[in-house]
Amino acid sequence: MAYGYVLRAEYASGYVLLEDEQDASPYDPGRNVFHAIVNGRPTEAGHGPLVAFSLIGEDMRYDIDWTALPDNARPIYYRSMQRTYAVDGSTDTGPVCLAHHFGYQYTDSDGRNVQEVSEI
Repeated sequence: MAYGYVLRAEYASGYVLLEDEQDASPYDPGRNVFHAIVNGRPTEAGHGPLVAFSLIGEDMRYDIDWTALPDNARPIYYRSMQRTYAVDGSTDTGPVCLAHHFGYQYTDSDGRNVQEVSEI
């Protein structure tokens, strides 16, 4: 689990793309799983449209029913990170995740950007 949570994307065919510790896209070498999801690589590979987008932790799970969103919806996921350094330049702490941001955005019929993002 990357900083306590993993991403999960389920497609119409039943295919599930799950982030693991390596976080490597099965479609684009050098890219991560979220890159594959946001760029529709599983859909292009014949798995159909995204039907559920989830953020899964040890004790919590957040799910978005993608079938209830407009066709132009785009997933959002990012982490707020912090790192502290000592005065002598050595690292005091490794990267620390302060919050996860999870949700979606789309452009409505009036051309406005609609965004729903939860801070976890």
